[in-house]
Amino acid sequence: MKQEIRIPEVAEGVTAGTVVALVVAVGDRVETDQTLLELETDKAVVAIPTPIAGTISEILVAEGDKVEIGALIVSLEDSVGTESSIDSGGEDGRGKKVQAKAEDQTADEATVSTEDLAATPAPAPEPLEVVQDAVAEPLDLTSVRRDDRVAPAAPSVRRLARELGVDIYQVQGTGPAGRISAEDVRSFVHDTMQRVTGGGIQTSEFPGLHAQRPLPDFGRFGEVSREPLSRVRELTADAMGYAWSTIPMVTQYDKAKIGKIEEFRKTFNLKAATETKLTMTAFMVKVCAAALSAFPHFNSALDLASRELVLQHYINIGVAVDTPNGLLVPVIQGPDHKGVERIAVELNDLAARTRERRINPAEMEGGTFTISNLGGIGGSAFTPIVYAPQVAILGVSEAEVQPVWNGAEFEPQLMMPLCLTYDHRVIDGAAGARFLRWICQALENPLHLVM
Repeated sequence: MKQEIRIPEVAEGVTAGTVVALVVAVGDRVETDQTLLELETDKAVVAIPTPIAGTISEILVAEGDKVEIGALIVSLEDSVGTESSIDSGGEDGRGKKVQAKAEDQTADEATVSTEDLAATPAPAPEPLEVVQDAVAEPLDLTSVRRDDRVAPAAPSVRRLARELGVDIYQVQGTGPAGRISAEDVRSFVHDTMQRVTGGGIQTSEFPGLHAQRPLPDFGRFGEVSREPLSRVRELTADAMGYAWSTIPMVTQYDKAKIGKIEEFRKTFNLKAATETKLTMTAFMVKVCAAALSAFPHFNSALDLASRELVLQHYINIGVAVDTPNGLLVPVIQGPDHKGVERIAVELNDLAARTRERRINPAEMEGGTFTISNLGGIGGSAFTPIVYAPQVAILGVSEAEVQPVWNGAEFEPQLMMPLCLTYDHRVIDGAAGARFLRWICQALENPLHLVM
């Protein structure tokens, strides 16, 4: 019988995604839990399996399609059961089956007597005004223009935008061909107020696009081509634009002597298995976890709406990973309670699965602090951007041997540049300097961690 497979709930707060790969075709035989497609959501790619076995009879999505949770994606034929709809997620994410209609209804349930029909008064026709309100307003493409652009919105939507003081050209339409609805205008106002008051931001199609001015006609200067932004790039643009426009950031720089810890790392790795090899990033995660315990304000979030600082009594550190799809940030949970070797194992596994697009969305949530290590690429310094609602991020650059004055002479030392960016509304310059110096001292002398 025919079975319908829908997109299940993949993570809390995820309402939609983009189909990046179809791994089955019409006519294929699939087994239970076999992957049907890969869905790109907020900074993660999730494999969507089939909850039942059968033969694919119809595929209702294509690569590149944006689909919502609960959307129908595949129909298949199985050898047993009755026709139904399999919904592994839906709105509540608990999975439901649409029950097949009963075929053995009684005559009393299936028929209505002529007397009953005659006794039932016919419903009064609705007023004409109600019917007219239900008809969508025609799209007016001539009333409002700006240069060569047309605002794709009905007159009533433009009127609503004027009443609310909204520039209609800053609103991202979600309808066909980018048509702007009244709900789009209200969502724009709501998101803007959330940004201004610090109360957070609601998810929309691409809020980062609102701040962009019209682009020139590049075709006048030469040949151009366009490629659509990936979901990862859209989310990155929005998150970075929001952080840059709302957080007053300060970046401080320092250098740590890492000769002793690097020597220990190389010696340990000579005898270690591949999966347990230590990296400098693993040491950085452990040191930063200890620093956050010593400086709790760096492990907080600012709630301007309630005029409070949210102190988080847990430590989760995100580590930026460079992938072909963009920069993704898996999170190490509770590194303050783990040894460096265990952190290294988890970090190596997370980084590998992130690059292979097998990371679970839940493994990218809950970060309270972030580390971005560009030492493997090169460079002497950079200014990382704080990832809201966090209040600080640590950048790590490539270590190099430099002459360092020891009080009597210059001696060669392996120095690693560090750059700390923080939210100046929460952290003062003196606190930032102490925090970064504490990290440097802990790297130079790991016994500092237990003092």
